[in-house]
Order: sequence, then structure tokens, then C-alpha cells
Amino acid sequence: MRKVLFIAIALLLLGALLPQINQNYPGYLIIGFGGALNKGYEMNLWFAIVALVSLLFAFFILVWLARSLFRAIRGSVDRLRFGRQRIARRRLTSGLVEFMEGNWSRARRQLLKSAPRSEAPLINYLAAARSAFELGFREEANELLAKAEACGEDTRLAVALSQARMQLQDKHYEQCIASLKRAKQLEPKHPALLQLLKQAYYSLGDWSSLRELLPELEKHANMHDEELQKLELEVYQHQLNEAANRNDSETLQGVWHSLNGRWQRNMELRNLYTRLLHQIGDDIEAEKHLRWLLNREWNPKLADLYGCLTGADSSAQLSAAEGWLKEYGESADLLTCLGRLCMRNELWGKAQQYLEKSLLLRQDPVTSAELARLFEALGEKDKAARLFQEGLMQAVKDLPQLPMPSQDKPLLGVHA
Repeated sequence: MRKVLFIAIALLLLGALLPQINQNYPGYLIIGFGGALNKGYEMNLWFAIVALVSLLFAFFILVWLARSLFRAIRGSVDRLRFGRQRIARRRLTSGLVEFMEGNWSRARRQLLKSAPRSEAPLINYLAAARSAFELGFREEANELLAKAEACGEDTRLAVALSQARMQLQDKHYEQCIASLKRAKQLEPKHPALLQLLKQAYYSLGDWSSLRELLPELEKHANMHDEELQKLELEVYQHQLNEAANRNDSETLQGVWHSLNGRWQRNMELRNLYTRLLHQIGDDIEAEKHLRWLLNREWNPKLADLYGCLTGADSSAQLSAAEGWLKEYGESADLLTCLGRLCMRNELWGKAQQYLEKSLLLRQDPVTSAELARLFEALGEKDKAARLFQEGLMQAVKDLPQLPMPSQDKPLLGVHA
């Protein structure tokens, strides 16, 4: 502003002084054309100076106007072009918000509208594909995934993971695993890929493949130690159960010996292995493991199972159980175990004593039946019948209250 004011004042002073200068210092300017100056123009010197300055001023004004017009046109073009991009960004943002909120229809519409002018069309197509999938448009979802993959070479992993998630949700586990294996060739250590592969194997019940995946999950899947150990335990439990279902002791033992020492010392897993050995009839091997368990961690329920095993040496079994009786005291389960082991060693009197003590501590139909069949074998039929009756009543609970015939009246259907 000051510069303009200064120029205006200077021009006013020059305009006021110019007539005086022209009068005191007259002069002229001749402009000639041709070699002999045969043509020319003559004018006042000061007029020529003013005209020249005016022309220069007009030239600068024209240049300024041209530049201003060019800037205006370019600004309009930029506003038109980048304005569309801003609209696309706003629609992308709005679509992603709707996507996160689960408004699949709105999200799909906003994302597809902004996709052609989006700066990141991959995001538009992936989120729109997921939205279409949630709406039940499976074919459209696949088409949108194909468009996402066409966005560039570095989109294959993102597209594969999105496709695998949809296949997993649709319970197409084999297809999901195939998609993830292809993606694994691109990025074998990707945490999300490994997690999806874990879920697919788990849902399919492919415990062998899941076991092979465990080292990679431990290194790269960002799983908590507790979660990983729980999964590992579950995998081994399923593998042991699968082997036991084949009713083959060698297969079951092979799975067990394939475990490292840490898991072979796991009490829960060894307990399962022992029960499975007993289930398929390998009591000799089961007895070794169960004795190992009870020597390290006393469990009365396991003691009851120990009495059911036919070990290699029944006398050694009885000695081990009597040692636990001295160390841990009397319990109904241990006394029943001792009664059975005495029967296995044909110590009928001691067997009767242990079983009767067990029933004094706890009324149990199994122990009643065990003692009843001992009495029956010994010829004491009345005691055996009473115990069988007591055991039956213990096993069948919550009978309704009903009127019963008195002993001096005949039973239904019996005539005098």
C-alpha cells in the first residue's frame, strides 16, 4: 500500500513539473527510416519520454493481467480436479466409519461411489467386498476382490487374507486353507495369516497340521504364552484321543513319545494318556504312568483308577497302595483301591475289611457292588443281596414318594 502511494505521489509531482521542464528545456526527437533518413517522424522530446514510459507501463499491466488470468484458470482447474478428490476422501472416510459400525449397506454404497477417484482404491474395494459379503452378495464380493487385486502387484496378500476370512466365516475350511497356503508363499511369517491358518485347522480338526504350525505360531503369531500353551495342550490331547480311537497301543505310545519332556511331565496330559492306555487294554503301561503320577501329586480319584488296573506285578501294586495309605491316610477311594488290589492278590479277608471301611466313609454303589460280589463268592448270599439292594438304591436317586403295599398284604397280581 505504501509503495502504491509513493508511486502515485511521484507521478503527480512529475505531471506538475513536466510543463515547466518542457518550457525551460525544450527539445525534439527525430525518428528516421532508411539509409539517407528520407523518412522520419519528429516529436517533442518530453512527449516521447512520456509516451515511452506509458507504453512500458501498459506492457507491464498487460503482463500482470495475463498472469492473473492464467492463475485464475489454473486455480479453477485445480479446484475442479482436487475438489473431486476431496469428495472421494470424504466418501471413503464416511464409508469406513459405516463399515466399522457394521452398517454394511451404507458402507458398500459410499465405498463404491468413491472408488474410481480414490487415492487408495484397494481400501475401497476390500472394505466394499467385505460389506457385500456380510449382505449375502457372495458373487459381488468375489468380483470386488478381483478389482482390488487389479489395483497393483502388492495387493495379493491383502486380497488373499480378506478372501480367507470370508471363506472361514462361511465354514469353507479347505478353500480357506488353500487360499492361506498360497498367501503364505508371499509372506510366510505374517501374524494375521498364521492366526487364520490356526483357526481353519482348528475348525477342521486337522490336529497334525496344527501341530506342525505350532513353532511358527510361537515365533511370529504374537500369541500370549498362556494362550499358546492352552492350544498346544489341546492339540496333544486330541492327537492322543485320535490314536486311542484306533485301539492300537503302539500308535498311542508313538504319539506320546513324540512329545517333548516338558509335555510328558504335564500332569493333565499324562493323566489322559494313562486313562487312554487303560481304555484300550494296555494296563501294564498304564500302571507305570499312574504310579508315577500318584507319587508326584496325590489324587484320590486317580487312586480309585489304580485299583482297576491289572499291572505286571499285583503284589507290587498292593505295596505301593499301602504306602500311600500310610502317607496320605484313609480315604474312600484309596480304601476301595486297596480292597480291589487285595482281591487281585486273593487276600479275601483284607479285601473285605478295606471295602467295609470305604463304605463307612462314603456310601458308594460301586463299592457296595464290589463288596457284594465278594460276599457272594464267599457264599454269604444274604449279605450280598442286601449290599446289591443298597447299591441299587444309592445309584437310583430322587425316586418319587409313592404308597407301598404293607408286608401283610399280597402283592399286585398275587392271589391267596
